[in-house]
Amino acid sequence: MLSIASPKVQRPASARSPRVDAKIGLSSDLEDGSNSAGLILVTESEVSRLLQVSLARLRKWRVEKRGPRFIKIGSMVRYRLADLQQWLSSQPTGGDGTLAGG
Repeated sequence: MLSIASPKVQRPASARSPRVDAKIGLSSDLEDGSNSAGLILVTESEVSRLLQVSLARLRKWRVEKRGPRFIKIGSMVRYRLADLQQWLSSQPTGGDGTLAGG
């Protein structure tokens, strides 16, 4: 059987989607002290990728009222960056920061 390989299409750099964590700057605090993080909205797909959980899991958390706060704009679900940061900060952590042994 003869197979024809399709050429790989390279999207221009401007069409590529940026990394989610770089796009929303979740790991860095606002340096100027402004409250603009409360104005930044991210999609459920971006939150799913950022938290490394499936979209189904994120949606289940919403139904169970367990995950980060969200807002609805018509049928669209969006998350405020500030709400996401607050939710992550409120999650329990493990360990005491020291290495075992030694």
